[in-house]
Amino acid sequence: MSKIVTPQQGQASTEQAWAENLTLEQIEEYERQGLDMSPYRKMREDKIAAQQKLIDDSINAMDLGKLDKYKKARSAEDAFVTDVAKFNGISDKNKAKLELAPLVYGRVVQAYNALYDPKENTDHAGIVFVFALDDAHCYDDAWLAKTAERISEMKEGGTVPPDCKKFIETLRDDSSYFCVKLGESLSEGADAWCAVYQLEEQSQLPLGYIPHCRIIPFLLSTLPTHNNVEIELIPPAYYTK
Repeated sequence: MSKIVTPQQGQASTEQAWAENLTLEQIEEYERQGLDMSPYRKMREDKIAAQQKLIDDSINAMDLGKLDKYKKARSAEDAFVTDVAKFNGISDKNKAKLELAPLVYGRVVQAYNALYDPKENTDHAGIVFVFALDDAHCYDDAWLAKTAERISEMKEGGTVPPDCKKFIETLRDDSSYFCVKLGESLSEGADAWCAVYQLEEQSQLPLGYIPHCRIIPFLLSTLPTHNNVEIELIPPAYYTK
């Protein structure tokens, strides 16, 4: 009877990875050859179920509405300001700059792959955020998602308007560090920006990974300018259940 031949027979870790990544079409093809693929079907089903649970958990855990009361001016003596300062290593002397710091939603455009996996614990990894400063767009989930998707499409080879070419060229350089105001072709009238943030520890993310909505709220302790912005993450307890 035929046997399943893996790419590296005898190497357990490689065989495991091969088995976990079998597509349904591959499984069905082996079955047509008369092979018992039930263990591999079960492995695939378990993987899909685990991925769906991860999505459901992150959707159910997020509660961005809890931030509504902190979106306007706040006092340096507020627990929220104190907690944000501590979370970002800001001294008591400097935490006053958080009183009027805009609170915006950062939508992840791209990030180090491990940051999407709660089983990982990656330090000093980059995240590219898109965000807006104007009231009409800074909390608009749909606009943020659409803009992030358009940026990704341009980066992957889609049509790039003239006012976005320099930005997309910079984005394609994975080693670049930037803060860029988006051109009108992407912003659609928003005061929109895209910037790289260097995450210190993965545990700073909600649930320890980038949530399914890809929204991570933060304060801007300095307003963005060309190649300069100071992003202060908000402790996840303030926007998760």
